[in-house]
Amino acid sequence: MGRRFRVQSAVVGVLIGLGCIAILLRQVDLKQSWNALGRLNGPFLLIPLAVLFLNLPLRAWRWQLIFPSSSRPSLGACLTVLGIGNMANFLLPGRAGDVARCVLVGRAGSLTESSRTLATLAVEKVMDGLALVGMVLFAVWALHPPHWVLDLLRVSILIFGGALVLLVALRYRTRVLIDSVRRAFRLVHLPSLEKKFDGLLTSFADGLSAVSSAGQMLTLLLITAAIWSTEAGTIWGLARALGLAVSLKSAVVASAVLGLGLMIPAAPGGLGTYELFGTEAFKLAGIAAGSALALTVVIHAWVFVANIVAGMCLLAVKGISLAQLKRRLEVEPGAESTAQPSS
Repeated sequence: MGRRFRVQSAVVGVLIGLGCIAILLRQVDLKQSWNALGRLNGPFLLIPLAVLFLNLPLRAWRWQLIFPSSSRPSLGACLTVLGIGNMANFLLPGRAGDVARCVLVGRAGSLTESSRTLATLAVEKVMDGLALVGMVLFAVWALHPPHWVLDLLRVSILIFGGALVLLVALRYRTRVLIDSVRRAFRLVHLPSLEKKFDGLLTSFADGLSAVSSAGQMLTLLLITAAIWSTEAGTIWGLARALGLAVSLKSAVVASAVLGLGLMIPAAPGGLGTYELFGTEAFKLAGIAAGSALALTVVIHAWVFVANIVAGMCLLAVKGISLAQLKRRLEVEPGAESTAQPSS
């Protein structure tokens, strides 16, 4: 079932990506885009390179702090696994990189630890989503964007706001939820699942400890703000490399629209959806469609290559190959299903 789901999600993502490319081809002058790419100034690429060496450690540090202090991995382990996961998200369908992070950071074969790690990823995604919502709200105030941006904002508030409420409820009402689900299992005559579910949900709730401390949440929010500031710095540097006048304010808006647009299921690497949302974001800053597409392609290529190179290097550090990682992702869930949750 897992393999079938990954194949189906890959097919759906490719179809969505192709649809986005078709929309772009109807509104962009490809000759203008090609001419804009010819103005690429190599030395300015040092700016996003410097930002990369700041962004990835910041993300790893934030992820480490989300873990409960009793089961917190080292910063080096978080950095290595995060880099590998980012690479896998670009190369493999179905957000395989997030699965890889759950598998690689904890004890092999432990479904309980994977459940706790999954909770930390949920907190991370919600914090990123809320940060992006704040950045789009800034865009609404500063740039007066079209209606589709407002629609995207409403959907994002609904998704990430609802997710935050759900995580807080899971953190503080874990026992109530466990009792409710236990009763449901008894009604459908599946008592054997009660104990396993109890362990998994308790472990998941333990992974949400970051949302129970105001001080820790403030620290995580400040790190998240720094992370997305570096994302905007990458966009600004690559725009300068193409000789395009993109202000830091417009770079912030573009990074937010790109981040929210990637919530949509897409082909591996976000091909198609990334180009469509990036082009639309830079058009908000007054850049012609052809130049906006050229800038988006450069950003996408940079992000892709940087994450692949970093991921491959970190795979070598961990002593496994990409093929071994794929096999592990396919085998590990089956192995985990036989593991008993810790008491």
